[in-house]
Amino acid sequence: MSAHTDGQSVTETSAARTSPPVPSVSTTVDNDIPTSLPRTEMTIYRDTEMVIRIRPSEPVRDDDLCLTMYMHAGSETATLTPAKTSYWDDTEFDDSPNTVKALPESLYDRYVETVETVTDRLDVEIAEPVSGYGRCHRRHDTLGKHGVVSFRTRFA
Repeated sequence: MSAHTDGQSVTETSAARTSPPVPSVSTTVDNDIPTSLPRTEMTIYRDTEMVIRIRPSEPVRDDDLCLTMYMHAGSETATLTPAKTSYWDDTEFDDSPNTVKALPESLYDRYVETVETVTDRLDVEIAEPVSGYGRCHRRHDTLGKHGVVSFRTRFA
């Protein structure tokens, strides 16, 4: 005991009481994915780096779904080539769209986890892209402060 306790007893504090609080944002996407096919667009994951949404494909077919991840355009997305374009800022890109493998590892892992959970939970298969988990769909270079890049996977 310290000389400054004036007779007070010293109690042990458990690690649980001194650990930082658990963040309110889910660290997994499992709980936010619906258990049945959604009929409207819904956000299934959101953090400061990305938003992932799921919706029926357009044109609407019975069991087709579309999973889209939106993220701010930045240095890691500067050379990505989208399948479709919205606005280009006079920049030249090659003509083949990039896959989610071009993303930083943390974003890639989150997206792959989401795709795998969707396929398992909703009993669907990836219809597009033909191989891999997703591809760069669009660049919106004039949207917001930094622009937005989207990646998409279609399921059937």
